[in-house]
Amino acid sequence: MPALKDLETFKSRFEYIGDELQINLNEGVSKDDYPLPDKEPEQPQAPPEEPADEPGGAFDLNFDDLASISPDALETPLVDDNPASGAATDGAGNVGEGASGAEAGLDLDGLDLSGFGETVNDAEPDAAGYSGADGANSDASDQDASGDETGLDLDGLDLGGFGEAGADPLEVTEVSEEEKASLSLNPEQEDAFSNFDLSIPEDGKESSGLPNLDDLDIPGLDETASKDDSKRPPPIAKDPEINEEDLESLLETLDGYPLALRIACEEIITKKEGGAQVSKLIQLLINKGSAKEAADLAGMIQKKQIPLPRNAIKKTGENLASEQSSFSYVFVQKFLPIITLSLIIALLSACVTYLSYQFIYKPLKADSLYKQGYDCIEEGSFEMANQYFSDAFKLRRVKNWFYKYAEKFRDERQYIYAEQKYDELLYWRPRDKKGALDYARMESAHLHNYEKADRIIRQNILDYEPDDLDGLLALGDINLDWADGDPELFFGRYEEARQAYARYITLAGQTPAVMERMLKYFIRTDNLREVTPIQKTFMAAKKTYFSPETLAELGGYLLDKRLEKTDGVPNEYIKEIEGIKDVLIRAVQSDDESRAKEFKKTGEVPPRLPEPHYQLGRYYHFYNAPLEERQTLETAVEAFDSAVAENPKRARARIDAQFLLAENMINSLEWFQAEEALVKGVNIYEDALERRLIKRPYADAGKLYATLGDIEYFIKNLNPENAIRWYSASERNGWAPPELKYRLGALFYQNENYPAALGRFFEVSMEMPYNRRLLNALGSVSYLRNDFFAAQGYYSRLIRLLERDRARFDVIEPDRRKDHAELLERIMRAQNNMGVTLNALSQLSGSPSFRSQALAMFSESARTWDVLSRGESMVRPGIYDPAFPGKSLPYLNIQHTLYPLPGGESILYMNIDKDVLEDSRWEELASKTAASVSG
Repeated sequence: MPALKDLETFKSRFEYIGDELQINLNEGVSKDDYPLPDKEPEQPQAPPEEPADEPGGAFDLNFDDLASISPDALETPLVDDNPASGAATDGAGNVGEGASGAEAGLDLDGLDLSGFGETVNDAEPDAAGYSGADGANSDASDQDASGDETGLDLDGLDLGGFGEAGADPLEVTEVSEEEKASLSLNPEQEDAFSNFDLSIPEDGKESSGLPNLDDLDIPGLDETASKDDSKRPPPIAKDPEINEEDLESLLETLDGYPLALRIACEEIITKKEGGAQVSKLIQLLINKGSAKEAADLAGMIQKKQIPLPRNAIKKTGENLASEQSSFSYVFVQKFLPIITLSLIIALLSACVTYLSYQFIYKPLKADSLYKQGYDCIEEGSFEMANQYFSDAFKLRRVKNWFYKYAEKFRDERQYIYAEQKYDELLYWRPRDKKGALDYARMESAHLHNYEKADRIIRQNILDYEPDDLDGLLALGDINLDWADGDPELFFGRYEEARQAYARYITLAGQTPAVMERMLKYFIRTDNLREVTPIQKTFMAAKKTYFSPETLAELGGYLLDKRLEKTDGVPNEYIKEIEGIKDVLIRAVQSDDESRAKEFKKTGEVPPRLPEPHYQLGRYYHFYNAPLEERQTLETAVEAFDSAVAENPKRARARIDAQFLLAENMINSLEWFQAEEALVKGVNIYEDALERRLIKRPYADAGKLYATLGDIEYFIKNLNPENAIRWYSASERNGWAPPELKYRLGALFYQNENYPAALGRFFEVSMEMPYNRRLLNALGSVSYLRNDFFAAQGYYSRLIRLLERDRARFDVIEPDRRKDHAELLERIMRAQNNMGVTLNALSQLSGSPSFRSQALAMFSESARTWDVLSRGESMVRPGIYDPAFPGKSLPYLNIQHTLYPLPGGESILYMNIDKDVLEDSRWEELASKTAASVSG
């Protein structure tokens, strides 16, 4: 059999390809050079025996020794011709039992073949660390030499006489010079192979002296080696100071490292490059150092960076080569990274797209839609605004836009849309505190649906948090306004408000906020005893703690109590009322300060609060300061027009402000401006009734109609129908004092509607039975209705009253005193009309006594007329009868009575007074107006 001719070729079998140590089978040696012997029939294999416990010798075989081995000695067949030679060698190299079959041809138990898959013996080497080829001792091992135990199948290895019975394994055949030359190594090869230890420990375990024999290109070895041995770790040179236990630890550490790091470490240890650093690396591996430390040290030795993958791949070169050619490996290594990268890019793109859509596009688009809808509210397109809101809400839910839409709808008086927005908000967020408070405030202040407002506060705030301070204050305010809207019907709601405020005081104490509300409670329940201490306490402080609304209400209440007229014993605390004007002035100043703060904050001037100016105007009106009253009331009216929130109390104050302003204009004889202010007040009042802001008519609003009727009746005097219409409207709204009924009766009398006139005069007589103007009107209308006896009675009472008034004056001077002239004129008219009535009774009954009494009355009337005609008082209208210029009616009636003519009748003074009041303000204003026009 051919011998191993060239050790250079043997060395070149180790070559690293890629990341794995590969065996090059394509250089120099072919399998034909080393034919395998014929395979012997398999022999029954005895069970393996345990290795000997006693320490055995080991010999070291380097390449210098191999060079001295004779080729003939290496040609010993691997299979012993004697089938009985199955004994394993003893410690002297004799063959002992345990080898079987084809494996009995070579006994390598005495060889130290480090790295061949066997375990290093615990026995320590000699002092030098290696033993020479000639002086090495070997012990026989009873271990079976099969491939499973040693990891090496040497059936095809032809090593001459090794393993034969009785042969000395250390005997070396003489080699010729030519063969030595062919087997000799150059210096580089000697350095590379001088450290291989071929000694075999006596316990039979593998050692790591030489590279794995599975990778050796020895004829017949590749065909006979077991395929399971291909997964052995790469070759590692054994350091002289490393024992078998340390070597096991080193190999185990290398097995756990990533492939690239393992290859680098094996290269360094094999080549022994780096000097002391190699020993440091070996010690690190023995101590099971981390992969990071080993990579840093190996990189320092090789002067390059060794990459460490996240997951260590524990694979040998042969397995890696086979795996690299598989579809799964190609897919994982080539296509999977691309697919993974593509998926990551796609996922990132999807995330960016989704996040951009979710957090950039949707907010911007929704905000744009919200703004478009909000602008539609100002344009009056309420349905379009709701559509924009719905589209925006589907994209993004923004709580603040609910508030803005609801408040805008409320300002536009689109309360149904505002309620819808608040309902949607509370459905989406049932416990939204601000939404519930705003919703309840709108229902209470604008729609006056106090029951619903009370339910909103309880269900959305107090049911979740019974002691919520804002909820308690809101509940008290709602019930306070609820009771104030109709005290007679809802007086019990005052107690609900008091309980809410009392609970607040229990939780938070007597803060200015709750004391302000308690002050309102005492004002509206007319508890002056509690009002005055609170007023003095908070008015004494320099800082204003109360709102302008509360201060205005306080000032108005104190003013009403001061002007109140009581039939019984007056309130004992009225004398403690003081500083009414100071309270109202502070209310106005507080309003101005709050407006200035709001202007600094928003840049817009908010409208004035109307109540402080209105109450201050009332104060000037009752204390006769017309100039201040006019200025203050004009400011109040303007503030009322700009105010957004309305309630029954504010609506009534607004109507009263219009009336007071008109009264001030009437006193200044500004009739057109006064009429305009009154008409505006009527429109406000009727609108409040229509919107149920004011649920029923009330008397003070009727003054507007009555005053318009007075202007038509006293000043214009052009169309009695207009005056009748205004007076009738005043009666329907509850304002029908006796003077108004009289004026309405006088208008009916003027239109010759005597039955209606008599009805109005009779109603007035129930309240003013001794009024001289009324008695004259009743007598005249009774006469014209042919009720002569009733007329006689009214005139008789009138004449007695006038004569009593005349008796109070010692001297009558009609030309100097207007009241004397007026009294004489009334006496003259009453006497004449009484004579006419008696004359009619005389004609009706035929009694001469009535005729005599009639002549007496005519005579007295004529004498009174003569007294009046002597002075300048005769210029007054009504004295002369236009039909008989220069003649008095009493004189003509005397002539008719004494000398009656066919178809003739007595003449009655038909004119009646326009006003029933003895001192008529309107007659005085009319006279001033006539004087100013004539002048």
